Amino acid sequence: MWAELKLACRQMRRAPGPALAVVVTLALGIGVNTAVFSMVDGFLLRRLPYPEPQRLAALVTHIEGTDRSGHWLDEDDSHGLDDWRLVKQHVTAATVAAYEGQVGSTANGVNLAAETASGHVARFVTAAAVTSHFFEVLGIEPLLGRAFTDEESRAGGTRAAMLSYGLWQSAFAGDRGVLGRTISVKGEPYTVVGVLPAGFTKPHGDSQLYTVLQPGDAQGACSGYDCGILLRLRAGATWDKVRGELAHLPIHPDARSTPSRAWLYAQPMQQYLGEDNRPRILALMLAVGFILLIACANLAGLTMVRIAGRTQELATRLALGGTRWRLLRQLWLESLLPAGLGAMASVGLASACLRMMEHLLPPELQPMGGFAIDGRVLLFTLAATLVTTVLFGALPALAVRRVELRAAMAAKNYSIAGGSGRSRRLLIAGEVALTVVLVAASGVMTRTLVYLETLPPGFNAHNITLGKLSLDEDRYHEPAAFDDLLTRSLAAMRSIPGVENAAAGLSVPYERGLNWNVQIADGKSAGERTNTNLSWVSPQYFEALRVPVLSGREVSEIDTAASEPVAVVNLAFAKQFFGTANAVGHHLKLPKLGKQDLPPMRIVGVVGDVTKEQGIVWTAPLGTEPVLYLPAAQFPARMLAPAHLWFEPSWIIRTRVPVADLSRAMTSSLASVDRDLSFSGFYSFDDLMGHELAMQHVEVTLLGTLAILALLLSAVGVGSLVASAVVERRREIGIRMALGATLGESMRRTVRAGLMPVLFGVSAGMMSCFAVLRMLRSEIYGVKTYDVWTLMLTPLLLLGISLLAALVPSGRIAQIDPAETLRSE
Repeated sequence: MWAELKLACRQMRRAPGPALAVVVTLALGIGVNTAVFSMVDGFLLRRLPYPEPQRLAALVTHIEGTDRSGHWLDEDDSHGLDDWRLVKQHVTAATVAAYEGQVGSTANGVNLAAETASGHVARFVTAAAVTSHFFEVLGIEPLLGRAFTDEESRAGGTRAAMLSYGLWQSAFAGDRGVLGRTISVKGEPYTVVGVLPAGFTKPHGDSQLYTVLQPGDAQGACSGYDCGILLRLRAGATWDKVRGELAHLPIHPDARSTPSRAWLYAQPMQQYLGEDNRPRILALMLAVGFILLIACANLAGLTMVRIAGRTQELATRLALGGTRWRLLRQLWLESLLPAGLGAMASVGLASACLRMMEHLLPPELQPMGGFAIDGRVLLFTLAATLVTTVLFGALPALAVRRVELRAAMAAKNYSIAGGSGRSRRLLIAGEVALTVVLVAASGVMTRTLVYLETLPPGFNAHNITLGKLSLDEDRYHEPAAFDDLLTRSLAAMRSIPGVENAAAGLSVPYERGLNWNVQIADGKSAGERTNTNLSWVSPQYFEALRVPVLSGREVSEIDTAASEPVAVVNLAFAKQFFGTANAVGHHLKLPKLGKQDLPPMRIVGVVGDVTKEQGIVWTAPLGTEPVLYLPAAQFPARMLAPAHLWFEPSWIIRTRVPVADLSRAMTSSLASVDRDLSFSGFYSFDDLMGHELAMQHVEVTLLGTLAILALLLSAVGVGSLVASAVVERRREIGIRMALGATLGESMRRTVRAGLMPVLFGVSAGMMSCFAVLRMLRSEIYGVKTYDVWTLMLTPLLLLGISLLAALVPSGRIAQIDPAETLRSE
């Protein structure tokens, strides 16, 4: 065995090119499969980081019914106050708890302020509200203190909070005296009762702060369908008993639907957390698995070419007494060596792919604990390597069995592949067809992304810094306090050296506005009610963004709570509802808020359109929609709470030149007005656009990676096919050249034979493209589904790469000596 291993190493050194091709191809094929299997492992297989996770479940409502479109069904994990009360009272076989993500901001967090040993601390933290028994259900014991009690979890109970280990260390320096201390959360006092252990992660993302959830309180906790419910099976109980108890509960479905059937059931937590991503992950695994099979087939072709050139050697060793089993073992070792090197390289490639996925995928599309290459993933890599070695190492076994000693020694017959040529050509045609589909899909999705990223923004983003701030606090739901904060903080920021403009708005370009109903009071659409994007803005908002004022004026300091109600609309709003670009002087009316009847607003300005996330009529991730801008000082008081619940306003700072430490200066200016507030983050408009187009970037990256890999494999396949033809037809080519055929004619004939399956594959792939692109049409924006340029360039790209791949091995024909061929005959 040792001698055979050394011989295999010498063979690799003697012919490093084929060995390198095997290593690179396997590294790519197995590496991509390993990376995707890590995603499968993270979402579907990895044990949840809780004690006895098989005893955990989530409460889900199954709803189904029939309407004009036919039969429909839905699985809903959002529950309201009625569901919570019913489950808590009637389900005895399981401990139950509810949780509510703080949806008051896009960052899912709150403002925290506290006095610590090092001084006053104010920061924005991610947070979640949970009931008593939440940590008991997850099997987590606090590191310090205790969990929430039933008394604290009822409406009107004491407000309590628990700190994550990270927040305890970063904000309170690990002070054990934090227990019992009062902190400010959203401007309200909370008492710290516990600290959670390091490494704890709740389902659906991590949180730094946990506050007690009090269903049915004055803030309307769980009053809408915005709570999740978890269950842990009690000792001695069974899931059958839980199902029986749930079956007797009356269902309170969403008021918007009238289902014919609905029931509650407990879905195992492992299945629940991976349910949404299961189809796309398994589909991706199937796709990369098929690419690995193509890689195996190509490598089998390379192996056959290598062995075809060693027919005499194999025949000689058999003639000298070598057994076919020993030859097979030798060839197997020669296949296993590059396969092992490819497997080792694939682990590094998989690690790089996972790091890329962590940056590409938004947090909600990542598994608990992130992506990791653990023992199960390494075992998959080993299994994939062994299976691959078997698949492309099995053909040498057939080759050894087919070696005819007398024919090989006497006639120097290089062809030992038998009738496998037709199968290999069909395989090449199939992989080329797949490559055409992947390249075309990748091309159309890439053009879609380019279209979205190059939409006219309608503003100037140069030298602008955005600071986001949560105002979801009762004190800033009062117009006077809200207006005072805006006025003083913006004045402080305008005094920062280098600042040219400072403004604020509920939303900015690349974000959606607050969907609100508005009535057209006069003009051609008088009396019409419509939903529109609504946003409050401060003075200098349009000046800071360099949004052009097309007619009238923008919001200014004269627009106060005591002055005439006014509004500014964008060009799309003016044209849609007034049929003209100049809507100045027309009036709008907001609906009643409770019993309060709001006065009409006069339009005082029309501004240009800016690119925003679409929220009224969704036709693409980004586009232009009607927008209504109200002066911040005139924003209705009753609308401040819902607006700041769902949105984090942005402070917009434009500088003349880039300013060092601008974010620190903005933070100091804000603290000079309210030291309990802190920006949740600082962003550029590129950041906002990247967030909105995150899924498009993921799709383009995945499709592009698969397309490049398929192109590489197709090139390897075509090259191996031509190389095999050169080796197997060496005598024929030599005789033809001896009879007068030129080198060019011989090369053209060989290349033409290699390109024939490519042409069939391109034709089949182009026909398949129409079906695949039709399936993708809901993800294509700004370009036609059957984009002409993509469909023209894709076959040309495949033919060009295939031609190059065929020309390289056909050059071996120049090494054929016609005279030597005749002498051998």
